Amino acid sequence: MPITQNAIKDAQTLGIAPKQLDILETLLQRLVTEQKRQSIVTKITRRGQTIFTGSYGTNPKPYGVQLDSILHIASITKPIVATLLLILQEDGLIDINDVLLHYLPEFEGDNVKDIRLWHLLTHTSGIIDDKLYTSINEYVKTELGIDPPADDSTHEAWDEYQNKVCKKIGADSAKGRLNDPWYLLAPKIPMSLPPRKEMHYSNYSYQLLKYIIDAVTKEPIDQFAQRRLFGPLGMTNTYWNVPEEKWGQIMGREEKTEGYPFWNEPDSYQNESGSGGLKSTVSDMTRLMQMILGGGNLDGQRILSRRSVTEMCTNYNEGISSAVDGNPDWGAWGLGWCIRDNKQDDSGMLRNRAALDHGGWGGTKVIFDLEEDLTIAFFTVHKEPHNWIFGRVMNVIYSALA
Repeated sequence: MPITQNAIKDAQTLGIAPKQLDILETLLQRLVTEQKRQSIVTKITRRGQTIFTGSYGTNPKPYGVQLDSILHIASITKPIVATLLLILQEDGLIDINDVLLHYLPEFEGDNVKDIRLWHLLTHTSGIIDDKLYTSINEYVKTELGIDPPADDSTHEAWDEYQNKVCKKIGADSAKGRLNDPWYLLAPKIPMSLPPRKEMHYSNYSYQLLKYIIDAVTKEPIDQFAQRRLFGPLGMTNTYWNVPEEKWGQIMGREEKTEGYPFWNEPDSYQNESGSGGLKSTVSDMTRLMQMILGGGNLDGQRILSRRSVTEMCTNYNEGISSAVDGNPDWGAWGLGWCIRDNKQDDSGMLRNRAALDHGGWGGTKVIFDLEEDLTIAFFTVHKEPHNWIFGRVMNVIYSALA
């Protein structure tokens, strides 16, 4: 039964309307039946208690669709990276007000000298991904004589392209940032904007933050995260590099779903991207969100101070215009987390203005709400064409709060 016994028995204490959770159950079943999602796994808590869990749909792997199915969470990697940086700040090893070049001195180019870590965290560094990669590809073509593949080329074609670039500049991308061809070439490209001019959602900013964590800790990011975050919080199924014995637990993707076929391959199971390489479960991400709701503590484990949590949940981008339709409402962002503020988006009109969330390409979404003491982990596998259903689901969940 997706609606938990606690939700039924203690509905008044938990402040929920169980009949609305019946509507949620019907909606999730319909999304799978109508082929809008291959699979759905979800977990919802209110006031520290689990009120709803569910697993629906199909999985081409024998493991099936279970509550502990591991999914690629893509960009939800970013708030994990932010959490690790705040841990390092509390250790006295970094200051997020420091300039980028303090940690990555070789990454020197136009406008880079003014970029601070918190600019990277809040997507206000001036780095615009599309322009950066387009300019790098133009540089590779003009200066190195190597033509990039077409945009719709296969993963293998892009791998071959990267290998050619590596060979040309004498790099080995398997050996870290100082041999990453895109990292070595990016400083040759002028940054698109000075910091704080506009908010542009930037994947590359978080790759740079990942390199900072590597440099400061002198250990792989997954190893550091297991030791300081995942292990203490009991996040037993969250990895950049998933152990081989758990590969069967990773959700498989059918044809015509986002992430197919690459996310079915071992290379994706061991991807250390700082912008989108993590794999996790709804239960693990729920524990992360509950730690934040607990002011940095969960089950006696202190991960962050109350002050760090406050800063994480503060809108750093007030008054900063957004690249999305020139609408400043879209710019609201904390340290690693999107803040609802006045956004009218795909994550539910009924959620609070102070609710925080993050989505991941391919179908994952997490939301937590300090005012409502609510967490929502909603992992799906998108069918194509892409169907936006997060808003409908989140509105039903919020309507269940008494």
